[in-house]
Amino acid sequence: MWTGWNWVGIILWIIVVAYFVYVIHFIRVKQLMLIVRTKKAFAWKNTWQYTGLLAVALIALVSMFYLTFFRQVDLSNKNEVEISTKYHPLVLTPIKDDFYYVQAHRGTSGDKPVVSYSYWLKHNKYTISGHNGTVVDGPVPMNVVASVYPWDLAKLKAQDTKNGKAFVAVMTIRYKQTILNGIGMRSGHVANRYTMIRVPAEGFVYHK
Repeated sequence: MWTGWNWVGIILWIIVVAYFVYVIHFIRVKQLMLIVRTKKAFAWKNTWQYTGLLAVALIALVSMFYLTFFRQVDLSNKNEVEISTKYHPLVLTPIKDDFYYVQAHRGTSGDKPVVSYSYWLKHNKYTISGHNGTVVDGPVPMNVVASVYPWDLAKLKAQDTKNGKAFVAVMTIRYKQTILNGIGMRSGHVANRYTMIRVPAEGFVYHK
């Protein structure tokens, strides 16, 4: 958490929360003093002061919430993120008297069942959610779902040639260590990881 510029975000959160608590305490004490001195619970001067203090505190809180939890990653901004992609050849695996590269499983729970994919590399089996991956089986190593990510098409075609259209490409998108990312406590953290599973044809996918 303290890596990169994340310490800036931690300190800012402490300051913002402390300031918000101070404002609430200040308003409470000020109101009690007003009632004791004037026997009244309302004064325009105090109201404007409370409004200004609360506005600053809320703007600070909303800004920190946005930068920490809601700011969307811009995949095209190379100053904000760094992208790396690793390629691995798939391994054929026997399933019910035949061989497949991928096993697709459709969930049965919920209103919108999620498809998951299992694939095999050398000595290991991996399973990913359909939210974070896709299977490509056309003549080009790309589909509409995967195209929203900045793949290097030349390298994908090279992997097609090298591995007989049977490989997995794992893209990792990581926040760069910048002050802005640090304010949101994202510096150096993984923003997204997406897996594209390439197979020669749809027949190499076993649907469970």
